[in-house]
Amino acid sequence: MRISDLISMTVKNLLRRKTRTLLTVAGVIVGTCSIVLMVSLGIGQTEALEQNIAQMGDLTMIQIYSYGENAETVLNDETMQRILAMDGVQAGTPFYNAPNMELKLFSGKKDRYQMQLWGVRGVYADQLENMGFNLAEGELLPAQSTQGGKNKTYQMLMGKSMVYEFTDTKAKGQAAYRWEGMLDANGNQLPPFVDPMKDELTLVMEHTTYDENGTANREEARCEVEISGILGSKDPNTYDENSYNLYMDINDLKELYEEYKETFDIKEEKNKKNEVTYNNAKIKVSDIDMVESIDKAIKDMGFETYSLNSIREPMMEQMQQQQLFLGGIGGISLLVAAIGISNTMVMSIYERTREIGIMKVLGCKLGNIRSVFLMEAGLIGFFGGLAGVGISYGISYGLNYLTMSGGALSGVLGSMLGGMGGGGSLSVIPLWLAGAAVLFATVIGLLSGFSPANRAVKISALEAIKHE
Repeated sequence: MRISDLISMTVKNLLRRKTRTLLTVAGVIVGTCSIVLMVSLGIGQTEALEQNIAQMGDLTMIQIYSYGENAETVLNDETMQRILAMDGVQAGTPFYNAPNMELKLFSGKKDRYQMQLWGVRGVYADQLENMGFNLAEGELLPAQSTQGGKNKTYQMLMGKSMVYEFTDTKAKGQAAYRWEGMLDANGNQLPPFVDPMKDELTLVMEHTTYDENGTANREEARCEVEISGILGSKDPNTYDENSYNLYMDINDLKELYEEYKETFDIKEEKNKKNEVTYNNAKIKVSDIDMVESIDKAIKDMGFETYSLNSIREPMMEQMQQQQLFLGGIGGISLLVAAIGISNTMVMSIYERTREIGIMKVLGCKLGNIRSVFLMEAGLIGFFGGLAGVGISYGISYGLNYLTMSGGALSGVLGSMLGGMGGGGSLSVIPLWLAGAAVLFATVIGLLSGFSPANRAVKISALEAIKHE
């Protein structure tokens, strides 16, 4: 029997009992809808969770901490090179803070505007491009300039929120300050006192000593400085931690600190190895799947680490368990549909016993008889799965529309699903889920029809012909 004949016979047999076929297909539709929607809700929650964690920071970043000379391994330039050489590490930098160095930035005529620099951070300038430093304006730090001592012009990166740290020394009260979001009488945003990219700046090193009478003696030394770029997201609604920091090339900052100590004759106690060590560093991993292994390797070196992945992993495991649970609930409906398919096929065999006997007498192969019943069951599963996926897309769209509309129902749906909407889609049906659902429904149909098909093959031809 040709395949075309098998298909033609299968379709005719299904259409012979339209009501029964439609009811059986409806059972598969309900089962497919249940499993697709349940899994789609789990996927939607997982994506919302990913978005919420991503808003907290980069998931591929690992913070490294070293607690002084008593640490098992000292975090210095040599150790950083070993870490940067690890497979999967895309970039990284330590953060160097010169201890007890008093710095100020001045601008304007007669140093009218000033900013106290509480913590300038030294970084590897050549690593910043791959470290996720967002530029609102200008350029990243250039490589360390030639050693120039007191005649050197130092380059800095300034966070865009720090621009508002300049104060007006000629003004009094609130007029001496400006902050982000401050408006004038007409409701317009007030600009900062100083534009670091255009206005001339002077870096002032200060040192205060006290005589035996407690009188303060303040000394200062001036350096040339330029702001190479302003850090921060161009989207005003996006938080960027670098908006609140000021950075220099790590070697420039070390050189500036040496100049500071030399200028004010400051004696500093060296560590045992007479080397510069760091308390913390940050690295960026090229692939989120490698974060865990690299994190473990760094811990094995004797350092403490922290990454958002440590938060993400247990939460993702919980979400996967929830998806399995939701999928299991939907699977029960499909199991009921499978029982319906099996029942339909058994009834079909009883009604077509004589037909089966005639097919055998005419010399029809047993495999063809089995194929007819399997194809009927498979088509019921296929068309039921296909229709179920289509209806699932419609319900999913409706749920997402209601969730994003901001009405009362939006809050109810969000709370029912753990409040993980996060402003995104409540239900997400990727193509792989739609395809898997149709395939699964078809396989369920074939499995449900396997036993009735074998039963049909085993019927005696003579007894079947005598059957009324």
